[in-house]
Amino acid sequence: MARIKVCLGHISEVFLYEYYCLGDNEYEITDEDTLTPHKTKARELTAAEDYAKAQQEWISAHLENPVDMEAVLGIILCCKQLGDIEGEYSYTTESYNYCCTRAELAAYYRNLGWYYLEKYKPEVASACYLYSKYFGESQQADAELQFLEKATGKKVSNKDLGEIQKLLKENDIPTEANPVTLALLYRAAQEADEAGDRQQALDCYRMVYDLTADEEIGRILSKTE
Repeated sequence: MARIKVCLGHISEVFLYEYYCLGDNEYEITDEDTLTPHKTKARELTAAEDYAKAQQEWISAHLENPVDMEAVLGIILCCKQLGDIEGEYSYTTESYNYCCTRAELAAYYRNLGWYYLEKYKPEVASACYLYSKYFGESQQADAELQFLEKATGKKVSNKDLGEIQKLLKENDIPTEANPVTLALLYRAAQEADEAGDRQQALDCYRMVYDLTADEEIGRILSKTE
């Protein structure tokens, strides 16, 4: 069986790829940067609003590095613009596993909000948009919430955190970062540390801390930074 070639540039990506994407296959990391050309072209096409062609480039980038969040978010954006509701949802649910920062988690909830809005579920959509704001402010989330209030004639932004989380859980939507992803990032940090790669270890610890504000991780960072 031929080995899969992937373009992974960080130890965190290696751990995420091996756990979520590899299965029983074997792989090797290519020495050539096969990812950046696709992403550069995809950004240009997205800026030109040629979403069909942009999506193909984002998908090509996704094939080169399946855990690259920029590529996944690029595909999701194109799905929205092309009206592919189920495609948007499929890639959004996949993206949850690769969320390594609060900004990425905020994008996950905003993208879920878009899906539920398209599915005519304004209560769930508003909960997703509101929850995204706990991880990162966004003009998009604010605009969608204003739209929902006008469309439904109801004040949707007056829910407290407990109400939002309850509504999300009732719809099987996670309310925190994927614990498996956090464990993988922590292990990647330890392995990078053991290998003497201080910068990549710090990167991984920072990602875990960004998502959890864990005191132990905070102490590790304060000793090593």
